[in-house]
Amino acid sequence: MKFIFIGLIFIVILYSIILAKNQLLEDNKTKPFTSVSALMLMAIIISIFLSTTIALNAEISASSGHGGFIYIIYPSLYGIIILMGYLVSLGLIPKWKYALGISCVLLNIVIGLIYALIEI
Repeated sequence: MKFIFIGLIFIVILYSIILAKNQLLEDNKTKPFTSVSALMLMAIIISIFLSTTIALNAEISASSGHGGFIYIIYPSLYGIIILMGYLVSLGLIPKWKYALGISCVLLNIVIGLIYALIEI
């Protein structure tokens, strides 16, 4: 059941990325906040949820003492930092909004995978 949820979130992220790619041709590349950047922001926010969901699928030992709290907080915290970094870089280099958005989504997913695979 948990893999169905992860798959649905992944499909929503891919849909917003594909929709942003289609609108990229009509986009004004000098403006920082357009429909492409809004779709990429949506994809980044959803990837934060995906990262946390992936991290919660880790094998959490009962003797760890933190009860899975780290697996919720750290991927979300890193995701918010990545989101703020995207917003700052969007203001500085608006021509790269699509590439920056995809890299932020991938970075969020990688963080979730790292927390799912390591034992803390």
